[in-house]
Amino acid sequence: MTETADQRAPSEVNFQLLADLATKPHPLLNISGDCQFICTTHNDHHYIGEVQQEARNAHHLLDMAGIPRDRGYSSDLDARTWRAITLISDLRERLDRITDWHSRISAPGGMFDDYCNECREPWPCDTRRMADGTYIDPGGEAA
Repeated sequence: MTETADQRAPSEVNFQLLADLATKPHPLLNISGDCQFICTTHNDHHYIGEVQQEARNAHHLLDMAGIPRDRGYSSDLDARTWRAITLISDLRERLDRITDWHSRISAPGGMFDDYCNECREPWPCDTRRMADGTYIDPGGEAA
C-alpha cells in the first residue's frame, strides 16, 4: 500500500516566515502600533495583541495562497479562510478522481497487471503518484 500525502508527517512550520509576517502591516487589518493593550474581563487580563498578530499572519498566508481579498464581508478572515478550505476540498476531490482513473489494470482471475489502466505506463504511473502525493522527481525533489 502506498503512503498518501495525508498520511505523511506534516511539513515543518516556517516560524521565521511567521515572525516576519507578524511585523508587516496588512491592508485588511487596522492594528495599532501599540498592540500591547489589555482587555479586562472579570479581573482576568487577556492580551489580544497576539490574536491580532495571528490574524495578520493568516491574512498574509491567505494572500500567499492566492485567496482574493474582495470587498465587504468577503474580505473578512473567516470568509477568506472558508474560500481556502473549499478550494483545498475541491482540489482533493479532483486528485481523488485522478487517483481512481490511474488504477492498476485488472487481469483475468482477479490478478493485476503491471500497468496503469489509464495511460498504460508501468504502475504506479507518475500521474498516480503525483495525485497521491508520493511522486519523487528524478532530479531529487518531491512534488
